Amino acid sequence: MADHDVSAADVVNNDISGTVTAGTVVQAGHVAHLHVRPDPPLALAGLPPTEAAFTGRAQDLAKLAEALTSPRPVLVTAVAGLAGVGKTTLAVRAASRFAGGVLFIDLRGYSDSPVQPAEALSVFLHALGVPGEHVPADPAARANLYRSVLADRAEPVLVVADNASSADQVRPLLPGGGKHRVLVTSREVLGELSAHQVRVDVLPPAEAEELIRAAVRTRDPERVLDGPVAELAALCGHLPLALGIAAALLAEDVDLSVRDLVDLVANATNRLDELEYAGNYAVRAAFELSYQRLREPERRAFRLLSLNPGAQTSAEAAAALVGEPVDKAKRLLAGLKRAHMVEPAGPGRVRFHDLLRIFAEECCARDEPDRRSPFERLLDHYVSAARAASPSWIGVERTNLVAVVELADDDRAVDLAVAIGDSSAPTTRWDDWESTYRHALVAAERRNRWRDERVLLNRLAMLVLEQRRFDEARELCERALARHRGFRDKHGEAIALNTLGDLALDLRDFDLAGRLYVSAAHMFIELGDRRWQAIVYNHLGTLRCWQREFGMAQVHFMAARQMYRRVGDVHGEARVLANLGNLALQTGDLAGARALSLQGLEIFRAVGDRLGTAKVLVNLGIAHERVRLVEKAREYWGEARDVFRGFGDSESASHVERWLAELGGHG
Repeated sequence: MADHDVSAADVVNNDISGTVTAGTVVQAGHVAHLHVRPDPPLALAGLPPTEAAFTGRAQDLAKLAEALTSPRPVLVTAVAGLAGVGKTTLAVRAASRFAGGVLFIDLRGYSDSPVQPAEALSVFLHALGVPGEHVPADPAARANLYRSVLADRAEPVLVVADNASSADQVRPLLPGGGKHRVLVTSREVLGELSAHQVRVDVLPPAEAEELIRAAVRTRDPERVLDGPVAELAALCGHLPLALGIAAALLAEDVDLSVRDLVDLVANATNRLDELEYAGNYAVRAAFELSYQRLREPERRAFRLLSLNPGAQTSAEAAAALVGEPVDKAKRLLAGLKRAHMVEPAGPGRVRFHDLLRIFAEECCARDEPDRRSPFERLLDHYVSAARAASPSWIGVERTNLVAVVELADDDRAVDLAVAIGDSSAPTTRWDDWESTYRHALVAAERRNRWRDERVLLNRLAMLVLEQRRFDEARELCERALARHRGFRDKHGEAIALNTLGDLALDLRDFDLAGRLYVSAAHMFIELGDRRWQAIVYNHLGTLRCWQREFGMAQVHFMAARQMYRRVGDVHGEARVLANLGNLALQTGDLAGARALSLQGLEIFRAVGDRLGTAKVLVNLGIAHERVRLVEKAREYWGEARDVFRGFGDSESASHVERWLAELGGHG
């Protein structure tokens, strides 16, 4: 790359966040507008746990192993079979032997709220290290980014789409090319996928009997089962789900003989007149017997767990539902796991099998006299927990929080949405948080909660602007501004003016951006809010850089740095340091640019801000290329390129790749 290729005019656009412009620069917008969070780790080993007593299925496992390791491009393998037959267990067992990374998702295809393809793509992109703000809103664009990120991976990835109900639910998740593999489980034969089909039926009689014996041995190695185990397996329809519950009944009660359990199952089956599961009354009989043999506190916990709308329930949420301390709730969940009525879903968390959730809902409707009070306690738990939550907790509980907001009464929906924003600005799954804010906004208006309405308008405007939907962002900002002024809410008005300034800067209307930022700054000064003053001054410094008013930019950046220091915001100071380094580049102070950029880089790395890291690396590469330290420039730009690729920012990555090519040698 020649010296004149990186001019001051080019470098001026590199402000730490955004995309690459047509010049030789990574366009950033401005640092303070960036919502930064810890570096999202890759999540390519998220398979759920499997039963220790897994037995049989050797032929099915061999078929899957052959398909998943074949050098031929066997892209999709589908495992089909009726509910409870063990499709997920088989798929997870096969996937655990896959040599590359694994992406896993339960599509909940037969539930009341199946996972939509766009949501599944967002889950996978986040697992692949793409931050939420880089996940497109458009489903087609999201699918393109997903395939592009996978295409850049050297190692093969296995995509496990569990519990799909249709080919349409799976098709957008298929990667391009033949390097990666897909494993789908469904109750249907998804012929439209042209998949290698593995049909899973109930277990053969001998394997069904061995599953019962193995499950009991796992719990009680000394227990020897005498009696008609084969008859018990037959009564359970040789269905693994029912077999596991029968084994749990035997393991938990040493005085219960196999003959006694056979008689109990047979009698219960004869009494049942409800709709059978999987064409077999004995499956429901196994559920009912296990439920009735639980202690009453465990029965109550089982049926109340069905009131949690998400796929998983934490011990803390279970404690809220049952109205007991967390330690007691953990003991209740342990009892339900021993009885195979719930499945483990990670530390302190459980989930239902689809059929058992249906059964739990029926038990709740039949046996629980008061369902409203437990649900209200659950809402209170989520609101209070969100108010003190970390971003990681919000990420784990996302599906529960989104679903609860939709089911909550008006006030609770508002409380929860406001609490989410107060505790941590949502940095992943923008589509979910947008729907949450919109739902809560309607509720706030309905309940005349005008202050919360204004808070939600500001947050929704910022969220939409992050996605570069400028017309919608303008409409929301102007609506928020009118509401703040109508209620004489100066702080909210200043935030709305700042967001409008961000919008104007993004659209390169510099005069308007300047007027808006100055108005916001004056209001924050009057209000004594130094942190927001720092944010606006940092924005003003970026604006002055765009206008090539470098002296004023320096003044604004230094004021912002001083205020960030006063409020103890080290991360905010790092954003200013990065912008000061960029300013030094533009004014030809290469030594200053290097020193300031390295200071910012150290902080960005410490707090896990990969985007800030990448932008500073770009500046460091420019500074070193300017003094002919080509190998060092290549090192910095190579790392920056890799980070951009990890973010899914292919445009920025391609520009840095071009600079590397112009350096010559190996990039």
